[in-house]
Amino acid sequence: MTKNTTEKAMFEEAARLFGSGRFDEAISVFTDLIESNSQLEVAFMSRGAAYLNAGEISLAISDLTKGIELRPDHGRGYHLRGLAYHKLGEPAKALEDFNKAIALNPEYGVAYLSRANLHNQLGHLEEAQSDREMVSRLGALNVEKFAGENNVWRTEDT
Repeated sequence: MTKNTTEKAMFEEAARLFGSGRFDEAISVFTDLIESNSQLEVAFMSRGAAYLNAGEISLAISDLTKGIELRPDHGRGYHLRGLAYHKLGEPAKALEDFNKAIALNPEYGVAYLSRANLHNQLGHLEEAQSDREMVSRLGALNVEKFAGENNVWRTEDT
């Protein structure tokens, strides 16, 4: 088996574990994958999503930050880190990451939804309504694309 084939198999196994809610096991396989290839940003971002779902917020932020460093043009990494900052009670950092995710991908509906929820909690009702309208325009299929149950980066907040 080649290194790429092995990494793909490891990722698929970790994603399967993640999808079945076995986050600790997924984290273990993602960790093995990172040890095999420390430049694989999707492994850092995916392990970060698993940490986020497992309630390990600081570890999630660390992995998501590393994933963003490896691929700074990836909106999902910013969105997930924004969710982590939101859970950590750092709304300014969360908003900054949601804004960056949307700037990188203006059709990323679930980032608008997360930002709308944050705006609503902060009492920014006009901004929240504007983001909800954007989610409606982008449509349910877009939100499902980015937050569907088969998406390894899905979290309880999306």
